[in-house]
Amino acid sequence: MKHPSQARPDGGSVMLPCQTPYPAIHCAGGAEVVVVPRGAEPSAEVWSALVSGLPPLERQRLGRTYRNPAQHDSALGWQLLQDLAGRHGVSVWRGSSGRPVSNPPVDLSMSHGGGWVAAAASRQGRVGVDVEAPRDVSAALARRCLSSPELAWLDRASGAGERQDRFVQLWTAKEAYLKAIGTGLGLDPRAVTIDCSATTPRLSGADGSRWLFHSSTVTGGVRVTSCAEQTS
Repeated sequence: MKHPSQARPDGGSVMLPCQTPYPAIHCAGGAEVVVVPRGAEPSAEVWSALVSGLPPLERQRLGRTYRNPAQHDSALGWQLLQDLAGRHGVSVWRGSSGRPVSNPPVDLSMSHGGGWVAAAASRQGRVGVDVEAPRDVSAALARRCLSSPELAWLDRASGAGERQDRFVQLWTAKEAYLKAIGTGLGLDPRAVTIDCSATTPRLSGADGSRWLFHSSTVTGGVRVTSCAEQTS
């Protein structure tokens, strides 16, 4: 990805928060994923430049003044979405459900977590992406999020570190799939089972072959997973 910048009135430019190139990862199923670190808190000048380049609704929603990291993540995510949409010659906007929407046949998705921001695009079908940092996993949290087969695989972890890694593998794959199908967490995540026992996550059930996953870590155990639909 090019160094994003925004022109200033004096003819100079303001470097936006993605300070180094982050090329798209070409994933299984034809998905493209870009993942970048949030970076430092933006100056007023950088924030103004970042927000001014976003769609009108996002400019209004995010506001002219930087307030918190979640706001920063959202602005960066929309910057990445626009970059991916531009590569495919389409536009991107927020749909009625809050999900990014684009011109067919391109589908887009966005995620942020653990100080990282990810966006994904696909021309072959629906796509979802999720990025998460490892977290402590209580038994209660696991029961709220995971199906019985997933819980069994999680409980076979040999220690706390492996348990955290297994949970984030399961959760990023599950949330990427739920984003791809458009329900998000409106669907009980326990209704979906992901098999992460092999190298690549796989959706269990008759529909499993329709969805291809790609999962990798970026740093410090932070994991990004995409889920791409196969329509042919």
